[in-house]
Amino acid sequence: MHTKPLLFLVSFILLLLITACSGAASTEASSASATKPAAEEHMDEHMDEGDDGHIMHVQAPDEFALLENPFADDHEALEAGEETFTTLCATCHGEKGQGDGPGAAELDPKPADLSNQMMMSDLSDGYLFWRVTKGGAMEPFNSAMPAWEEGLTEEKRWQVIAYIRTLSEGQDHMEDMDDMHEDDHDG
Repeated sequence: MHTKPLLFLVSFILLLLITACSGAASTEASSASATKPAAEEHMDEHMDEGDDGHIMHVQAPDEFALLENPFADDHEALEAGEETFTTLCATCHGEKGQGDGPGAAELDPKPADLSNQMMMSDLSDGYLFWRVTKGGAMEPFNSAMPAWEEGLTEEKRWQVIAYIRTLSEGQDHMEDMDDMHEDDHDG
C-alpha cells in the first residue's frame, strides 16, 4: 500500500504548517492591532474599501477568476474537505474558521476569518481556489499561508473550499446536508 508515503507527506505538511505558523511571528505589535479583531487586521492587508463602504478584494488572476467549484453542495466532498481543513488549516484558521487557531496568535497578518459571511459571499470560488493553490507568500498578502498546489490534489483543494463555504453559512448548512444525505437513503 501507499500508506507510509502518504503518512510521511501528511506529517511533513503538518510540520511545515506548524513551522510557518510559529516562525512568521512579528515581534512588534502595536496596542491598536492588539485590540483589533483578527479578521479586520487580515482584511486591512489586502483589501480596499469601495465608494459604498463595501470591502473590495484584489482580483484573482484570469486563470482562476471564472473557476467554479465542481463539489459545491456535494455531501461527501464537504466531509472530505472538513477532514482536510481540520488536519491542515485549523491550526491557523481555527476550528470554526474564525482566524483564531493556536498558530494564529503569532502571525502577522492574521489568518482570514472564513466564518465572515459578508466577506465570504464576495469571494468567488476561483478566488478561493487561487488563494488555497498559491498561498499567501506574494503581494499584497505576504502571509504565512502555505501554497497547497503540490501538497493537495486539485480535488482536495476544491473539497476544502466546499467545506470553507459552510463556515460562513452557519452550522445549519452542514445539518441540512446531513438531512439531505439521510433522505437519499430513506426512500
